[in-house]
Amino acid sequence: MKNIKTYLIAIATAFSFASCGDSLLDIKPKDKFTTDVALSTIDGLEGAILGVYERGRNLIESNDVCVYRSCQTDLVMAGTNLNDQAVFRAILNMDYQFNGSNNGVRDIWNAYYIGINRANLIIEGVDNVKMDQTASNIAKRDQVLGEAYFFRAYYHHCLVTKWENIVLADKIDPAGTIFLSTPDQVYPLIISDLTKAIELLPEAVAINSSGRASKGVARHLLSKAYMDRGEWAKAAEMAEAVVKDPQYELLTDLTQIFSCTNQDNHEIIFAWQFSANDDGHPQRITQQWYPLYDRINGVSRSFQGGGRPWHRISPTPYYWTLFEPTDKRLDAYHKRFWTYDVNDSVNDPLAAGKAIGDTVRPGDFTASVDLGDRLIEPTTNKYFEDGSFGKSVEDAEGFRNIVQYRVAEAYLIAAEANWRAGNTSKGLEFLNAIRRRAGVSDYSTIDQDIILDESARELAHEGGRWELLKRMGVLVERVKAHSPEVGSNMQNYHVRWPIPRNFVDLTRVSQNEGYTE
Repeated sequence: MKNIKTYLIAIATAFSFASCGDSLLDIKPKDKFTTDVALSTIDGLEGAILGVYERGRNLIESNDVCVYRSCQTDLVMAGTNLNDQAVFRAILNMDYQFNGSNNGVRDIWNAYYIGINRANLIIEGVDNVKMDQTASNIAKRDQVLGEAYFFRAYYHHCLVTKWENIVLADKIDPAGTIFLSTPDQVYPLIISDLTKAIELLPEAVAINSSGRASKGVARHLLSKAYMDRGEWAKAAEMAEAVVKDPQYELLTDLTQIFSCTNQDNHEIIFAWQFSANDDGHPQRITQQWYPLYDRINGVSRSFQGGGRPWHRISPTPYYWTLFEPTDKRLDAYHKRFWTYDVNDSVNDPLAAGKAIGDTVRPGDFTASVDLGDRLIEPTTNKYFEDGSFGKSVEDAEGFRNIVQYRVAEAYLIAAEANWRAGNTSKGLEFLNAIRRRAGVSDYSTIDQDIILDESARELAHEGGRWELLKRMGVLVERVKAHSPEVGSNMQNYHVRWPIPRNFVDLTRVSQNEGYTE
């Protein structure tokens, strides 16, 4: 086996804002930016932590992988326009190209390890910072160190939930050869790092921004880690701490949670932040979800319609069966209807008997392409972007923030954890708080299917469904039952992702079972 130093040098020297596609096999230093320079001052330390955040945000900038966290579940299927994006198609459908040679699989793995090693540079180099020992400087140093611990845990958690067998990278340059660690070996580091992060980070109310790590987001991720390990009482304790955090609340107006004009609202625990001022780094999620509605004669491309549509991914028919007709989330979280808004008798004629302002109904329109009713396939509105950020209706990118965690998930974790710990009545308090806000009746009991269904209604398409199904041991059966196209390809071994081929070739570690590439 190659020495682990070869591998970690490759990652550590990618400390500059390298692209997600940079190969871990290239061990040549990419610049002269050294830890001695980066970590010699408080300003350098605060600059260095931005590189740790950047690796997580960078994945959302990629057309190939930006919505990978929503894929391979019972709630999603391919849109009508997926075939021209082979890397993403393989990830979504798990077709014959979903293997260790898939560039998207490689890019995600690489990005997380680059992020880990940027965090390690800070954790191991923080004592080199020369500063006056003022309260302000100490607080800044502790915050950056807390952020580094949080993201080291976050990136390891992303890796271990997808791949299970991963390299435990708790040092920049440990001695020895590369070997894969099991979840039982990885989770103690995740839990330890999050515990340290909670000690060092400011409370969320002091930061007052969902774009920076706080005690709140560290507690939230720790609750998820405890759930993964079946430590229900500890998970409940952490989730309840998030629920009680004065910075967070369930918004009563559901339309405000994902509003473009209310992005830093108190339901959001953490979000990846984007800005039109940094136009070289837009997010690419917004356009992926919208059907090709503007191909219908009499319907124009507009912000109200969803902007430029790509339709790479779509909710499954099963997903819509989960909602009661009175559930407020149906309208608050989704784009379900389009209206006729133009009548150009030559280029864009209305169908006979239709008028401006009428709702487009299945089967009653003339389309400029032969996709039938899929042109008005209802979809999520959680990534909707209007013109607030200077975006054109023709743009294939966006600058709205992308929500990673929100307090509604903490309520659902508290509900499940308490139920599994034997306290159903307490679990129902948290579960029914979500139900009441949605305008639907209370549950009188809890079971696994209830948790799965309510999580789908509340958190669908936000990125945590795959991990939830896997943790409960129902990933394969649920996808086969409710996402037929994806399910036809899914095998039992798909509960673990393939390790990138170039990493396997370099290190001679074993590929995850079932994958030949």
